[in-house]
Amino acid sequence: MSTTLPVRNLDEANRLAQAIVNTIPEPFLVLDADLRVLEASRSFYKIFMVEPAQTQGCLLYALGDGQWDIPRLRELLETILPERVAMDGFEVDHDFPGLGHRVMLLNARKVLYDESDTMAILLAFRDVTERRAIEAEKEALLKRSEDLRRQNEVLLQEMKHRVANSLQIIASILLLKARAVASDETRFHLRDAHQRVMSVAAVQQHLDTTDGIDQIEVATYLAKLCAGLGSSMVSDSQPVAIVVTSDKGMIPSAKAVSLGLIVTELVINAP
Repeated sequence: MSTTLPVRNLDEANRLAQAIVNTIPEPFLVLDADLRVLEASRSFYKIFMVEPAQTQGCLLYALGDGQWDIPRLRELLETILPERVAMDGFEVDHDFPGLGHRVMLLNARKVLYDESDTMAILLAFRDVTERRAIEAEKEALLKRSEDLRRQNEVLLQEMKHRVANSLQIIASILLLKARAVASDETRFHLRDAHQRVMSVAAVQQHLDTTDGIDQIEVATYLAKLCAGLGSSMVSDSQPVAIVVTSDKGMIPSAKAVSLGLIVTELVINAP
């Protein structure tokens, strides 16, 4: 339904409209059916730098040397509003002479007077330029952060790959040296170093398989870790088996790093 005002005549309606308009802090216009300005708020004159003498009675599109002759505004007033009683949050993006680029949200209402065919249009403006700039800046920062996150993921995967290759190279060199030396003591220390390097590689391998997972199942994780340690430490001639007994449960992936290193040390130093 259209908004109606219980006034006795048009002059009384205009006085009421003028009093209301003058109390509104944001830019506000009252237009007649022909889109000519009946009243404008003080803030409208101040913000858009126009004078009452060049505003009242003038066609909206002619105000301020045509600064309000905006296609989006015409769409609102000439296409959308005639089909509706009200329109809220209609966004207008425009470069205003002397004011610069602004983004305005427009609220429009059609008003019909009792016992009269006269119609008026109430048009309120809300400047959201700064808010839109902040939103755009946040969106750009989020996009930049996402791009950096993806780059870091690529670099991290590359680093993990290189670390794994380096550990394999070091382990191979230690094993070759252990086979080449004549001293039993030196051979023992080289094999011990080889086992430790392989253990670190095993921990890294199992952690890589759980990368991106927040919670890790403890029993499965320890079983795979110890199986990897056993394959690098126990030769075919040694009748030794590593058996994992663990309660079922989940732990954060961050704690799995510490737990894996502790278990690795225990297995390596087991008598």
